[in-house]
Amino acid sequence: EAFWLRPLSWHHRYQIEQLSVLAQAVVRLRRHQPDIVYCGDPVLSWHLKRCRSWHRTKVVFMNGMRLSANWAKGFDGVHLLAPPYLAEARRELAGQSAGPFFAVPHFVDLETFRPPSPEEREAARRRLGLSNDHFVILNVGPIGRVSSKRLEWLADEVAATSEQAVLLSAGVDEDGAEAVRAHARLALRERFRSLGPLDRSQMPALYHAADVYALASLAEPFSIAILEALASGLPVVHHRDAIMQWQTGPGGMAVSMTVKGEAARTLRRLQDDQGRRRELGAAARMLAEERYAPAVVCRELVAALRNVAAKNDPAAAAG
Repeated sequence: EAFWLRPLSWHHRYQIEQLSVLAQAVVRLRRHQPDIVYCGDPVLSWHLKRCRSWHRTKVVFMNGMRLSANWAKGFDGVHLLAPPYLAEARRELAGQSAGPFFAVPHFVDLETFRPPSPEEREAARRRLGLSNDHFVILNVGPIGRVSSKRLEWLADEVAATSEQAVLLSAGVDEDGAEAVRAHARLALRERFRSLGPLDRSQMPALYHAADVYALASLAEPFSIAILEALASGLPVVHHRDAIMQWQTGPGGMAVSMTVKGEAARTLRRLQDDQGRRRELGAAARMLAEERYAPAVVCRELVAALRNVAAKNDPAAAAG
């Protein structure tokens, strides 16, 4: 967001931002000689890999952007976020080694994000001007056309449920945000609440106010908001995508977000069946505790990184 970068496209601003730390990173790696440098940015990771012969540190790329296995195979380690990604990488690299690739999910803070007490739920709704009669569907993420979140599709599906259904949206604006909001307001009128970007300290209460978390995007690399919703004990309604289905497990309900009315019917069933919502919410929280707890995930990640560090490194000298 620096003033001198604003005239450039988002893509070029992003590249400049990442590359601005490259020289300092390479110097520090050579000076301190760590075993591994771990990076989730493809631009910076790629150039750190190219400089391996100078800094002599193994480079692990966290592929959180669904980049192809063929693009990522030259790293010392490639962190994928779900087992379906690992299976996909092995298929893509058929006949080649998939040794650098490993799958470990993100974790979620189970103390910050947790199911609310009845009093917390009522207080969260009261702050947002919502009553206990409202059926609150929450969506967290950028609003606009860049990230393909498809909030307008979700608004149309919520509009096809009942007059008690309210769509809450929180997130930053992207290009096209006002057009998306206008579409949602036309579909839902006062039943669409756009909260804009919120401070992270406000997020737990936002999940406390909701009955269901829903998103209409057709693919997600690995949604942090879904993890927070699961930990908060919310059922998650999402597109029938292999990654999201693995991520939500028994706490999710997969539908087609390309067939009009399918999500609406699922949301209406959840609205009418409080017992089913509670069952899904309990399963969501249990999954978060068993699969996404920080201690569980960190043990898996440390084991994978130790494995990378222990391997011989014939590629490092070649850069």
